[in-house]
Amino acid sequence: MTWVTWRQHRGQAMVSLAVLAGLALALFLVSEPMRQAFGQDGITGCVARGTRTAGCQNAIGAFLSSWGFTYNQALIALLIIPGLIGVIIGAPLLGRELEEGTWRMAWSQTVPRTRWLVSKLALVSAGLVAFGAALTGVFTWYRAPMDQLTGHFTEAAYDFEGLCLTASLLCSFAFAVLAGLAARRSIAGMVAAFLPWLALRGLTDLFLRQHLAQPLAKELPASASIAFGPNTTSMTGNAGDWVLGATRAAGHVFVTYQPAGRFWTFQAIEAGGYLTLAAAALGGAVWLLHRRAA
Repeated sequence: MTWVTWRQHRGQAMVSLAVLAGLALALFLVSEPMRQAFGQDGITGCVARGTRTAGCQNAIGAFLSSWGFTYNQALIALLIIPGLIGVIIGAPLLGRELEEGTWRMAWSQTVPRTRWLVSKLALVSAGLVAFGAALTGVFTWYRAPMDQLTGHFTEAAYDFEGLCLTASLLCSFAFAVLAGLAARRSIAGMVAAFLPWLALRGLTDLFLRQHLAQPLAKELPASASIAFGPNTTSMTGNAGDWVLGATRAAGHVFVTYQPAGRFWTFQAIEAGGYLTLAAAALGGAVWLLHRRAA
């Protein structure tokens, strides 16, 4: 089964490696001048000493003005890559067999169809985990200067570090395997899997993530400036905290926020949700294939 799976999916593996290499090169070309600016502007020393002095705040503000937009826009544009790769690999795994009629040969061998599918799913999933881990490593290296200033909760960047990228990739793959089997067509399976995955990502990013843990509250002086999201002049006094809301009352500012230290907790919860959905979809595909009459 290993040799057959490799023969069937080696083209996709080569394309995935090419995508990884292309992204790594593009991010390297963007990151190098950003890293040089980070060192030349004296920000490294500011981070080591703390960022409360006026000179450091000005240097950091200028750095983020120069590089923050480019960085965030680049990552936002790449948010759909895990979903696209997952559905492109997952939908043809069964959909193409049914569409082209090759299931007659593949499922009439000595290996039962359920064992055939489970073996293929295990091998392809392992490859996707390796790809996702490599992609996460590339993005984490690219983001390293920004991490020191804004933490891990910044928009878009959160989805490319930690566990969520690989977990969401496996989720889109699992959706596509089930959709390809149900639709008996590769293209139809891709569309049917990608749209729910995209809706899930949007719902998670915009609404669910901030509620994965009970926010903390803090009272600040009335003179405190109000800003939302993770930033270098965090209202909470800790760079990287995710400020969710702020209100002024009785001469004070009351803020609610998620502390930067919860990053890995959030990653584990969110990735666990993606993996649960992936396991359910793959389990459904195995059950449906076992039940479906050829």
